[in-house]
Amino acid sequence: MRVPVVVRAMWTSIALALTACGEPSTSPPNQPAVASIVVVPSGVTVEMGGMQSLYVNLRDRNGNPLDGRSVRWQSSAPSMATVTASANGASATVATVAPGTTTISATSEGITATAQVTVTAIPSTDFAILDAQWTQGVQQGNGAIPMILDGNSAVLNVLLSTNASNRAPGQLVLTLTDGSGAIVRSDTLTPPSFTGASTYDQPSAQFLLPKTSLREGLRWQVRRDPRGVAADANLANDAFPQSAPATLATTVLPTMRIRFVPIVLSAHGDVSGNVSGANIDGYLPTLRRTFPLGPLTTSVGTPLVSSATFGVAPTGGAEGFWLQVLQDLDLARVADTSSHDTYWMGVVRPPAGFTFTSFGGFSYIPTSAASVARGTRASTVVQTGWFTNTGQSADLVAHELAHTLGRRHAPCGGATGVDPAFPVPNGVIGTVGHDVFSWSIGLTSNAGARSATTGDLMGYCFPQWASPYTYAGLLAARLASVPSAVRVPLDATNRRQHVVVVRGRIARSRVSLLPTVAIDGYPTDGSFGAYRVELIGAGGRVVATHRADARNVDHSADATFVAAVPLDERMAGTLTAVRIVGPSGTLTTYSATSAPSLVALSASFSTASAGVSATGRITAECHGAESAAIAVQDHATGAVLASASTNHVTLDARSAPVVDITCSDGVRSRRNINVRITRSIR
Repeated sequence: MRVPVVVRAMWTSIALALTACGEPSTSPPNQPAVASIVVVPSGVTVEMGGMQSLYVNLRDRNGNPLDGRSVRWQSSAPSMATVTASANGASATVATVAPGTTTISATSEGITATAQVTVTAIPSTDFAILDAQWTQGVQQGNGAIPMILDGNSAVLNVLLSTNASNRAPGQLVLTLTDGSGAIVRSDTLTPPSFTGASTYDQPSAQFLLPKTSLREGLRWQVRRDPRGVAADANLANDAFPQSAPATLATTVLPTMRIRFVPIVLSAHGDVSGNVSGANIDGYLPTLRRTFPLGPLTTSVGTPLVSSATFGVAPTGGAEGFWLQVLQDLDLARVADTSSHDTYWMGVVRPPAGFTFTSFGGFSYIPTSAASVARGTRASTVVQTGWFTNTGQSADLVAHELAHTLGRRHAPCGGATGVDPAFPVPNGVIGTVGHDVFSWSIGLTSNAGARSATTGDLMGYCFPQWASPYTYAGLLAARLASVPSAVRVPLDATNRRQHVVVVRGRIARSRVSLLPTVAIDGYPTDGSFGAYRVELIGAGGRVVATHRADARNVDHSADATFVAAVPLDERMAGTLTAVRIVGPSGTLTTYSATSAPSLVALSASFSTASAGVSATGRITAECHGAESAAIAVQDHATGAVLASASTNHVTLDARSAPVVDITCSDGVRSRRNINVRITRSIR
């Protein structure tokens, strides 16, 4: 019976040897004994597979530190953590083995102290798809902005997260299906290793969906590692949307047609805005990147001569100049024969010697949601290449077009007339944007992010991008403007009609008119607007009534209106007055006999001439001192070539071989048609 006892004692000694480090000893001769031991740290949590260092402080009975003493280290549960002493025993290293809790003891000269070590399991690696949003350049935080069909390509930004460090998430697969569930497209990407969670400034992945693949009714879902190659603790968050594919939100917009019109400044040697088929794309980058477009068509219109004066060098481009050019462009727009929903963009080149312009462009702004785009489709900009900031003209095209759709300025860079409802302080976009367009045409390798602190398109800060607020407002305006793009029907012969064009400016409820001009063109919608235009004939009889809507101007406190009133040409020549009736009653009456400069027509007034000078310029002239305005149209196309509030105007001899010239005394007009250009005058 004594043998089994000896065996048990032997195995107990072996176990103690495996879990203890160092040997017990007494204090050296003539040295104070160890009175206290402290293990540092006294408690610690270590992830399984990790290691932890422990230290001892030895002191005598007087509290003096001791060193050079032998220390024995021991683990109460070596299956969870082992301990290995340093060479001098003053420290030890704990190596974790399995989850659980163990007590590490340190003993010297019969005195013992302990530390608690808790071993935790290594958390299982988890990858999750946090969010995924579609964008064509601008998107709200909730992803509510739909994709526009037949416009830009679309990008799906995917955000991932992980609880691991620098781990590869495996493949991401985007699947698009039709209404029947059939797969119509599948794209695969392999994001790089990452740590933590991505944001829309730097999304984990971006899928580019070409505009040719965008269609109504598509359903989409993105999955992470569908083959199960990368280990993952939670498979439930590896799909987005998690429950089932979602329908891609889409919408359809009408074609946006933009006609760029070179403005020729006759007061400055016929300097002309530089826009042509060869450089028109230089006006469009910002529009294509930040605007809700759908299909886009552009064209270059017939150059338009304006008598507006840019100013006195070196500073020009004040309010009066831009307003006159804008109203001259309005006259040309009324005569348009190609499309009733075209946006007109007058392009101005500042004359030589001018190094500063007060404004880079002007636009009409509708005064109400109901009037969006009904009579505000006209803007003006400085040509590309003139500003030091080479991209500024392209920004201005998008900026000014946005004005015609009802957008006001964002409070950035000192802009005036700001939108009081703009939701982001300092007029910045507030939400990250992405340059989808540049990626879609191969200029970049991804949809580069635009910081949330970028200036909004409607402000004066650069660089610019459209905020979700601006983009959503433009999208709503474009959708609302579709039915209002239809204007008054043409006459039974489907030809232009003789119209009397009345253009006015409203300042503090007072109306001032440009000289009334009769041309061949199309009537404006006379059923809508707060102002009533009355054309008055002999005996004070009202011969025509037409309503007009006031339009604000982006850099002016004044409002404007235009009314193209259909009226028989013979009767237009016998008008005696134009009366404007506003919301509060009669505002203004202009009479051909009451104003000194608007006297009765003389016989010579009905004659006009046009000829080519030695320099190759046409001079069209109305004879008679009472002539207050002149307009010149191409006889073949009806395009307005020139207009001026004078009795003559000059234009390029190549504009047209045969022209129609309208002379006006401010109220009445006489038209001279089929005037053939000769070389006998001037």
